[in-house]
Amino acid sequence: MRAGTKLAFYGAGLIVAFAAAYGLAGVLVPDSVVHDWNERAATTEHHGEHH
Repeated sequence: MRAGTKLAFYGAGLIVAFAAAYGLAGVLVPDSVVHDWNERAATTEHHGEHH
């Protein structure tokens, strides 16, 4: 198998893996967890500006 073909399969595999992870996270992680995480991140950003 040529190097270009191997790289194409590798890239396609990465795309499939990331798409699957993204899809599963959307199904498995509750919206409340995402909301709390975003609030915590926003609070950390505001405190980080003063230091």
